[in-house]
Amino acid sequence: MAAILAKPSPSIARCLPMGTSLTTTPFLSSSKLALASPTLASAWESMGLSSAMVLRISIHSSRHRWYSDAIRVFRMMQDGSNARADEITMLGVISACAHLGALDMGKWVHAYVDRCCMRLTTNLGTALINMYARCGEIETASSLFDNMKEKDVRAWSVMISGLALNGLAKEALDLFAEMQNAGVKPDSVTITGVLSACSHAGYVQKGMKLLDEMQELYFVEPTIEHYGCVVDLLGRAGELEKALALIKRMRLKPDVMIWGAMLVACRVHKNVEIGEMAAKEMLELDSQNAGALVFLSNVYAAIGKWDMVEQVRCLMKEQRIRKPPGSSSIELDGVVHEFLSGDTLHPQSDQIYRMLDEILRLAVLRGYRPVIGGVPFDINEEDKEVCISQHSEKLALAFGLINSEGGTVIRIVKNLRICEDCHSVMQLVSELFNRIVIVRDRNRFHHYKDGACSCKNYW
Repeated sequence: MAAILAKPSPSIARCLPMGTSLTTTPFLSSSKLALASPTLASAWESMGLSSAMVLRISIHSSRHRWYSDAIRVFRMMQDGSNARADEITMLGVISACAHLGALDMGKWVHAYVDRCCMRLTTNLGTALINMYARCGEIETASSLFDNMKEKDVRAWSVMISGLALNGLAKEALDLFAEMQNAGVKPDSVTITGVLSACSHAGYVQKGMKLLDEMQELYFVEPTIEHYGCVVDLLGRAGELEKALALIKRMRLKPDVMIWGAMLVACRVHKNVEIGEMAAKEMLELDSQNAGALVFLSNVYAAIGKWDMVEQVRCLMKEQRIRKPPGSSSIELDGVVHEFLSGDTLHPQSDQIYRMLDEILRLAVLRGYRPVIGGVPFDINEEDKEVCISQHSEKLALAFGLINSEGGTVIRIVKNLRICEDCHSVMQLVSELFNRIVIVRDRNRFHHYKDGACSCKNYW
């Protein structure tokens, strides 16, 4: 692994600003993120629970939904008591940082672990590797991995998956080979990470070969996740018929994830026939699946079938099915700011839109033309351009440019797949403003630098 990536200094404490104290914790704040209960502290006192117990309960009960609350609780307990977190608690906090992409908070938590002289167990080390990888700080994740004294299959699997997520497919496959040479037996999670790497890089033959041989070579029976990765692999490569044939011959019953991967590929490659079938299969499994209806609506919109778009939307309205709104978040000085498309609620909204206008003005001078084909509305060209110009990731980008110094990396987390137009703008901004921009969407990382993206426009 040492030869794969250049390593930064392993001392995370050095990543903190000069003079930062571990008693001044960065925290998460956004009007759109749920607030921790104001009565939590009094409830803890009235129940006679120890601070460590309350901290653990709060964090782990929040794991699946209120990640921001989990970190708030951790900060509150550190500021309001002498509680010292244990390993289980720290695993929960680190997991929350990973989910939110809150790198600054994650660094602070890592420094807290070092300052408290907590033993860096395999579990804790693996959680930190996962956190850094999911925050786009893959070099630090690699450094931690290389310096781990004991690596179990989970540590190897997390590192392989992290490399795949960040678009380093070759490095992920090299590490998989290194893992086997070290005598560590791959498990189901490892294989999923390798197949994901193949999918992100378009390694169709390697991915298909692994699926065919995994049971014989590694004694791992293919699961629905493995088939999903290969359907995604074939779909991204435009091999829709082969992907459909794989779905039909697999021994397991296709689930929503399988048909969802098929549907996304059909939208990208504008295959309405297979896309309609995949959407119907999804709706058979889950009649309230907003994703199937929205993707179906988008496919019709992309080919100009606005009457069909209207039918789908009427159905959604009648059944009260709502699409989760697209949102993007960006962390600044330990505070996470969240934006929705067309958002005007942020205190710096006027400045953000002025910066956005300047970004687009400079981009047009460099030959930029808005990509409006994916706008799922029957409106005129000018309105479509306005619509895509206000996507949440662009607002987060403008906010980052306004509020960070030149040369600072801008990190954005998007809850949906980044659109083609935003992808183009991010590339141009990285060159025009001489910034590295890192976007984590629902599928992978995009590292933009000098006008190019790590995905090589294959996503």
